[in-house]
Amino acid sequence: MAEARGKNNSAYAEAWRRLKKNKVAMASMAVIALLILMAVFADVIVDYSAAITQSAADKLAKPSARHWFGCDGMGRDLFARIVHGSRISLLLGFGTTAITTVAAVILGTAAAYYGGRFDSLLMRAFDILISIPSVLLALAIAAGFSSGIVQLICAIAVGQLAGFTRVVRSAVLNLVDQEYIEAERALGLRDARIILGHIIPNAMDTILVQATMQVARNILMGALLSFLGLGAPIPTPEWGQIASDGISSLRYTGHIVIFPTIFITITALAINLFGDGLRDALDPRLKGKA
Repeated sequence: MAEARGKNNSAYAEAWRRLKKNKVAMASMAVIALLILMAVFADVIVDYSAAITQSAADKLAKPSARHWFGCDGMGRDLFARIVHGSRISLLLGFGTTAITTVAAVILGTAAAYYGGRFDSLLMRAFDILISIPSVLLALAIAAGFSSGIVQLICAIAVGQLAGFTRVVRSAVLNLVDQEYIEAERALGLRDARIILGHIIPNAMDTILVQATMQVARNILMGALLSFLGLGAPIPTPEWGQIASDGISSLRYTGHIVIFPTIFITITALAINLFGDGLRDALDPRLKGKA
């Protein structure tokens, strides 16, 4: 087991060296790091009160030295709302992905390792879920509960779980019939030790790449549901909700929609580009392939 860990560590070290040579991936990682720092230190960058305080005098104010991104239809500072809204948007992306990843690894690994009726029933249930567009599924779940971050995270997680579980199951299926796994079973090693010590570590490349791509999807999904009014309760700032608020005044000024849309696009693009670089670094044979 120690030898296996050593090989995994060596493989990840080599992958990191390849990743560092990918300028696009490293630039994307820097952008992601800046966005995370903005969310963590939002209160230091700008006071939260500016994001929720209404001012009739500043209603629909255009970008200026006083209000860098202008103000929305209620006179709230748009820069402050976007900075503090990054917390909710990134929470939806990373938090939902963490929940989905854990659930998908447990279900996908169990289905591939044990097979049988459990695998068959689980896959048929997920076939039904996959037949429903993830947007509609998440929308139906979110609409069925009162609006809130927890409900939104659960809705997105359920909508993305089936596809992620299938990816994990496929990766594990390629491992369970390997000779070293059969040898460990013959030696009487416990299933938990085999799964945690050898199967999941060897499927980690696929899991990491899928999880990275999932973050971008979840951020976009969260923005869409918030845009439709199913996100954080008012007046909590969130990028999708900010863009939705600007639709009513789009005829007069577009900055309320443009700025949050730019941040959503940059975030999703940076995560996807980093995910592409991570995939190429973990498996150079896939370089340049979708």
